[in-house]
Amino acid sequence: MKKAVALTALLLSALVSVSLFSCGKKYEDGEIIAAAKELIPASEEINRIYFGDGIPFADEDDYADLFPPFSPPSPDEESGDDLTYYMVKPDCGYSSIEDVKKATLRVFTEDYSEILFENAFSGVTVVVGEGDQAEKQLVSLARYIDSEEGYLAGRIVSDEEKLPLGREYDLDCITVVSQRGTEAKIKVPSTSAAGEKEEIELTMKITADGWRLDTPTY
Repeated sequence: MKKAVALTALLLSALVSVSLFSCGKKYEDGEIIAAAKELIPASEEINRIYFGDGIPFADEDDYADLFPPFSPPSPDEESGDDLTYYMVKPDCGYSSIEDVKKATLRVFTEDYSEILFENAFSGVTVVVGEGDQAEKQLVSLARYIDSEEGYLAGRIVSDEEKLPLGREYDLDCITVVSQRGTEAKIKVPSTSAAGEKEEIELTMKITADGWRLDTPTY
């Protein structure tokens, strides 16, 4: 019996050792840099969807093809109604919120993506007051919704809601700054949309699906 207990303890110890070794795995800089060279350019479209002009809207011909004889107001015209949602172009590559989420998770970690999802698909709320007097107040509406008709729709956002995108990265000069467990930090020379040159530090994490960015790239 004692031998069986000792053997079990030995096996558990070996499993723990393997687990700890796996958590402390050292990744090659080349692997991290190669992943960054793919993820950073891919993040440009994700940034546009959440912080820039967004997913392009359908035009009247698109509506006519799908919902004749309905002709919606043009999304290019300011209606002054923030509650209006317009169908996105059918051939844009996104037909539902789930499609947008999948594209986001191919570039960013789940933790960072959840922040994007909350702002884009649920809107932004703040809690006012404390205790029993606390209440949530809506600050901004969701940017995208799944319409009752079955298509992805978005609302027009003001220029104040958009961020200045267009940052360019020198992907040939990426350096790995540090590694710790499943996380790596890199530095990349960049030029902002305003022409300012600076070195940006980005965090990357290894996931079950490969490396993902864990910080904004705009």
